[in-house]
Amino acid sequence: MNNYYPPYYSYPSYYQQNSLFRSNSGFNIPFLPIVGDQSFTKLTDDILKSIVDEATAAHFYARLLKQAPDSLHKAFIEHAYEDELKHLQAFTKLYVHLTNHHPQYEIQQIQFSTYKDGILKALKAELEAAEFYRDVKLSSPDPLVKDTFFYAMVDELEHSTQFGVLYNSL
Repeated sequence: MNNYYPPYYSYPSYYQQNSLFRSNSGFNIPFLPIVGDQSFTKLTDDILKSIVDEATAAHFYARLLKQAPDSLHKAFIEHAYEDELKHLQAFTKLYVHLTNHHPQYEIQQIQFSTYKDGILKALKAELEAAEFYRDVKLSSPDPLVKDTFFYAMVDELEHSTQFGVLYNSL
């Protein structure tokens, strides 16, 4: 066991007793997980949802890339596309690690009428993904789960910034 993290069962007492986690007003910082415990089934369902969302986003960005009007658009979309594939791989490895099964899923087709509409949909999807990943991260005491979701969350926030730049340039 990693000694850096206190054992999960000791989180409440560890944080309540440790003066580093108390403010001068006596307010205790909440113990982990902040959002609330997640059942194993809920966690694996959330990981599977993340797999589907990442595969769907990669497929969507591959289609969007074909319509990119200039090199800046191509570079930003290609960057997001490559990151989504990395997230897909990370979530798949996490799912297999936890379940000993490979995930079964289907990619969802994202429809868009114009390139600008596609960029706006990408922007919204990235923000929603970042929020979802944050909530999963905060609902688990497991460092592997937390790190995997944090890794993807930070990239999704970067992508949303890039898609916002692209949208405003149109």
